[in-house]
Amino acid sequence: MTESLREKAIEGYLDRDDGVDWMGLMTYANSMFDVRDSIKPNLPAFKFDGEEARRLFNEHFAYLKAHPLIIDPKDFRDNCRLLQKRFIETGVINEPHQIEMLNTLDWDKLSDEAISLAGKDPSELFERASSDLGIDAEDGESQSVLAGLFINIIRAYLKPVGEAMTDALTRLDEVAVRDKPLLCPTCGSVPAISSVSEVAGTQSNERKLFCSCCGTVWPFERVRCAYCGNTNSNKLKYFYADEDPAHRLHACKECGGVMPTVFQNVLKGELDYDIELVAMGVVQNLYEDQIKDQDTEA
Repeated sequence: MTESLREKAIEGYLDRDDGVDWMGLMTYANSMFDVRDSIKPNLPAFKFDGEEARRLFNEHFAYLKAHPLIIDPKDFRDNCRLLQKRFIETGVINEPHQIEMLNTLDWDKLSDEAISLAGKDPSELFERASSDLGIDAEDGESQSVLAGLFINIIRAYLKPVGEAMTDALTRLDEVAVRDKPLLCPTCGSVPAISSVSEVAGTQSNERKLFCSCCGTVWPFERVRCAYCGNTNSNKLKYFYADEDPAHRLHACKECGGVMPTVFQNVLKGELDYDIELVAMGVVQNLYEDQIKDQDTEA
C-alpha cells in the first residue's frame, strides 16, 4: 500500500462525527506506519516460486515453513533497537512505564535461534522472544507492547514475500480450490481482518483475509468462519451499527470467533488494511453495546 493510498484511506475518517478523535487516532497510526516503513532491513536474496506458492496454498502449508527466509541476527537486533528508539522519539510509545520497559530490554539476549523463527514461523517467535528478553508471561501490557514492536519489525522483513504471495494468489484457479487456508499462506499467522468487495463486472462479492504480520492478502470463502472453518450459515452472523455498514463483525456461534470485516463498496475512503485494523478496534468498542443486541445478517 503506497503512502498516497494510505492518506486517502485516512481521509475517509476525518469527517466522521461520532465522538471519536479520528484526527488524533489517524495521525498516530500514520506515524507508526511511517516509522515502520522507514526500517530498511538487509534482506537476503530470495527467489519466490509462484507455482510452488499456489501448490502449498492448496495444501494449507505456509510458504515460509517450506522455504524459510534467512535473516541476519545482527541486522534484526539492530533494527529492533532502531524501531524501539524511533517509536519512543515519535511518541508512538508514550506511556512512561512502557518506555521504561522498552529501555530495559537487552536485545543481545535475543537468541539467533529465536530470530531465525522470524523468517519461518513468526507466531512462535513472539513466545521465544519474550522468554529470551525476560518478559513475564503474566505481564499482559509488556507482552502487548513487545508484540506490537515485533509485528512491525517482522513486517519490514516479510513484506516482499507477502506481496509476492498476494500477487501469486490473484491468478489462482478458484474453481480448483476449496476450503482455503485459515492461516496465512505465507507465514502461518492468524488473519487479522477480512474484506468483502464486489467482483468487477459481476453482481457477486468476494472475500479476502489479511495477515498483519507479513501483509499477505488471500482469497477466502464468503460464508465461512475464518477461525474454525464453520460453513453453517445459521451459526454465522454479521453484526454492525446501522450508521456504519462498512465495518462489521463476522461472528461464529460455533467457535465464538469474531472477525473484523470491511465492506469495501460502502467504505468512504480507500481500503488500507493497516488503517482498517486501527479503525476496527475503535469501531468495535464504540458499538459494543449495539453489537450485543443486534442480529443482522449481511
